Amino acid sequence: MSRLPTLSWIAFLVVLAAAQASAQLARNPKLSPSDLAAAQSEAREAGGADAELIYAARIDVVEKGSFDSLVVIYAKPVKSGQDYFGLVVRDGQKYHLSIDRPGRALKSGDRFLKIGLRHEDGKSPLLRLMGATREAKTPGELQRNVDFQFNGSEFVLVGQSTMPLPK
Repeated sequence: MSRLPTLSWIAFLVVLAAAQASAQLARNPKLSPSDLAAAQSEAREAGGADAELIYAARIDVVEKGSFDSLVVIYAKPVKSGQDYFGLVVRDGQKYHLSIDRPGRALKSGDRFLKIGLRHEDGKSPLLRLMGATREAKTPGELQRNVDFQFNGSEFVLVGQSTMPLPK
């Protein structure tokens, strides 16, 4: 008799996880429902009706310890797959994360993997977007790292690098 409530609880969690996973592709279990709704709204507003929320996180990307920034990564369909775009929403302001004129956060053809954050003494933290890419000269997939830092008025691109992805 005690198995039935346990199985019901497990089924409920599976359904809940499936519903949450459909809301954003790269799941973030720490994201609150209100932040998820805000991220979905920002993705649609910035990318149009065909934009798809890929990842969102509330982190301290401007000042260490102040979790007042919502990072939103969304994708728009193109002929060869998806292009990824990013923005940071903080205090009602929107700051785009772009590496090129069209405003992409990763190079066209890359696939979003995850974000990272590195705090530096006396500076704004470094926000890293990581994507998977393939280059003709290199066998296998590479990880492209794109680093942004807040300079007081915008997020500027401070560096890019690639490294082999583990197999």
